Amino acid sequence: MSFLHRIQIVVTVCPVVAGCVSMPIGPAVAVKPGHDKPFNEFLQDDAQCKQHAREQLVRGGDTRAASDAHMPRAQRNVQQRYDLAYLEWMKAKGNDVSERAGTNYAAQM
Repeated sequence: MSFLHRIQIVVTVCPVVAGCVSMPIGPAVAVKPGHDKPFNEFLQDDAQCKQHAREQLVRGGDTRAASDAHMPRAQRNVQQRYDLAYLEWMKAKGNDVSERAGTNYAAQM
């Protein structure tokens, strides 16, 4: 296989593979407004937390330790990392994390 043929394969395959890893549209977890929290305030929290989660993915940042007892964050898929960053911020803002989200992520928070 010639060098130019290898370059052509790389140039063709890389954009396809990169296109498969995209930013999540939104969280795949349910969160409810905290007790006595107005819905408008909840919507503001939601928008801020979504923005924070996107920033964490772009920067590769981590709001907690690099690993935990269950799975290092680097091994989580993009949606899981987005959801975890979103849940951490929504919980910190006083909103209620659903039981299902709690089952999937609470041990990691």
